[in-house]
This record gives sequence, C-alpha cells and structure tokens, in this order.
Amino acid sequence: MADGEALLSISSETGLDQSAIQQGTSNASQVEVSPHEWKTQSNSEHKETKYKYAVISFIRHAQSESNVNPRVDAGMADKLTAKGQDQARKIGQEWANVRIDTLFSSDFERAKATAQAIVDFHSSTLELKKTSSLREQNHGPEVAQHMQRGDFYGAQRLRSGGYLPASEDGRSYRPPGGESAIDVVSRAVLMLQLAVLVLGRELPSPPPELLDKGPRERQPADQLPDGVPHIVFVSHNILLVELYEALLSWEAEKHRYLWVDYHNTEWSRFIVGTGDSPLESPQGYYQKTFDFDLIVNCLKPVHRRFD
Repeated sequence: MADGEALLSISSETGLDQSAIQQGTSNASQVEVSPHEWKTQSNSEHKETKYKYAVISFIRHAQSESNVNPRVDAGMADKLTAKGQDQARKIGQEWANVRIDTLFSSDFERAKATAQAIVDFHSSTLELKKTSSLREQNHGPEVAQHMQRGDFYGAQRLRSGGYLPASEDGRSYRPPGGESAIDVVSRAVLMLQLAVLVLGRELPSPPPELLDKGPRERQPADQLPDGVPHIVFVSHNILLVELYEALLSWEAEKHRYLWVDYHNTEWSRFIVGTGDSPLESPQGYYQKTFDFDLIVNCLKPVHRRFD
C-alpha cells in the first residue's frame, strides 16, 4: 500500500483526522503522504515548522497460545493463555492510575485482550482504538504451514530467506505472501507520526524530558511529563522492536540493530516531537526515508536480548 493510502487507511480505521495534518513525503515508496501542492507552497513561503509533542508507551501483549506452542497459528485469533490472562490483569492493575490520553491496540485478539484489561481496570473511562497498523509482522502462509507441521527449521529458513536479519537484504526480504522488516517498520512509523501530529500538543518550548538524556531504567509507569499527551500502543514483539530501533536510529546512517526483545506485557516509553513540514536537508537513513523531522528521547528502555 502506498504511504498516502496507508495514512488514509489509518485515519479512517482509528478515527484520527488526517485532514488536520500537514506532513511531508515518504521516499520509501516514492509516494507523498500529503499533497504535493502543500509541500511546494510551504517551501516557497518559508513556513515555520510547528512541532507537536507526545509521550508514547509501547506494551507487548500478554502470553498467547502461540507463545507456548509454536504450532498454533499466531494470527488474528491467537488467544491468551491462562497465564496470559493473569499477566493482562496484572498490567491492568499496575496501570490503573497511569494517565492515558489515547489507547491503541493491534486488532489481533491477544493484543486486544491485553489492552482491554487496561481499559477494565483503569480509574478513568478509556476508549480502546483497534488498528491493523499495529499488527505483528505477516510472515506469509507458507511459513505458517511449516510451523503447523512442526518444521521449525524450514519455517525459519523461509522466514529469513537465509539472510542475516540485520543485513540490508535481510531487512528487505519478504517471505512468500508476507511482509519484510521494512514493510513492518514503515506502517508502524506512519502510525506513530499520524498519532503524534493529530493527538500531540504544541508547546512554547520542547519539554525538558525530551532533552534530558539521563538513564531512566526504573521509571515507574505513572511518572509522566506534565502537559504532554500520553499515547499507548499495545502491539507485538517484532513490530515494537522495529519501531523501537527506528526511533533510536532516526538520525543514524542506517537502521541500528539493537538486539532487544519485549517480554510479554513488557513496556518501553519515548517522548517524541515531530514537525509538520518536510525536511530541507535530511541526513539520517530514516530522515531520508520518511522526510519528516523527529526528535526522540527514550524515557524507559526495553531489555536487551542477552541480559
């Protein structure tokens, strides 16, 4: 799907008003996110970029049946185990008093059930917005068939194409009928951009938390910057890892493979500022790919795979 169509689809599905957004283009598919006329006018008039700011928390779903039995189809109907239901209730209770301005989840059952637990236990009334933009990576039907037969080696070979996951070929490889890592991170970044531009807030100056790069390993869930909207994404490990790495690679020359994973119901948090104008001279890989400015600080990291 072209990026302009993707934003319209996300806008329709989530209720986010895409008409209120004036962002740049995405070079990933050579299709503009917003009308070309706006970009031309904004450059010719030297329009000052306005920034919106938001805090975004990423939460992985609770344990599902496919997490304990790899033969189970990890698709839309994959349900929480009894342990997963307990995990979902626990994070719902832990987040009962956390200020949440908007809650999104993948439309897969395991993510919806986890997010619904947050809704059920929350001290205020929350509306859960479900979106296909936060779905897990689609590995295609052939990989699923190998998994269901118990041919895990064959599934992994087909899933990776024999490439190292951090290589350029590995990131662009699509299993038959499935998505590449680049496909996944593209829809995740577009979802984040749209959410911040629609739901974020303009401020007279950047929040101090955006500029403070100190370690925040033990930040409690309810510790949030004042006056900055808090958006929550409940999603899946691969998508969240891709988005996490993209945010920390935004100005880097290439995607940084950080060897991280989200355990079930593990969460991370970022504070993000994004502008409503295209970049005049993008430098980093993701700046060039998406052609919009993003200022990022990680407020709570996720664990490294080998920790």
